[in-house]
Amino acid sequence: MLARESLVSDVDDHEMKAAEVENLSELTSPTLRGPRRSSWSKATVNFWLDAALAVIFVALVTVSVLLRFVFPSPTAAAGWSLWGYGYDQWARAQFAILCVLGGGIVIHVMLHWTWVCGMLTRGKSESSLRTDNGVQTIVGVVFLVALLHVVGIVLLSAMLSVVSS
Repeated sequence: MLARESLVSDVDDHEMKAAEVENLSELTSPTLRGPRRSSWSKATVNFWLDAALAVIFVALVTVSVLLRFVFPSPTAAAGWSLWGYGYDQWARAQFAILCVLGGGIVIHVMLHWTWVCGMLTRGKSESSLRTDNGVQTIVGVVFLVALLHVVGIVLLSAMLSVVSS
């Protein structure tokens, strides 16, 4: 009799564990976790970023053409205005658009960083040995630092070389 009670007890324990597993799966089901967040694929993010960069680029070209061909030279543009904005305001808008475009390009490069680093190291190691991601990242960072140094040197030399007439 004791063996039968033990067997019934084991069956009851097994049923309780099965019920707990069912309850747990119900709690983790998508309907009880709340609304599912829509996640954008990498391709969708790249598409919209590229589309935004294209629009910003067209805006930059438009403002640049206005400044170059519609207005007279900057020294003679005093008093001239286009749609209520003077030359200086258009030049500020051009610089602001350029900064937004630069920020978008930085984000674009960040999203493609692995590819950029791979392309920088691919030419150096065409052998059967593949370069690992750590080396690729180091090469990419060195390239970025070198590029920023070149820009800094050009800006510094321009600041030191500017003269008033």
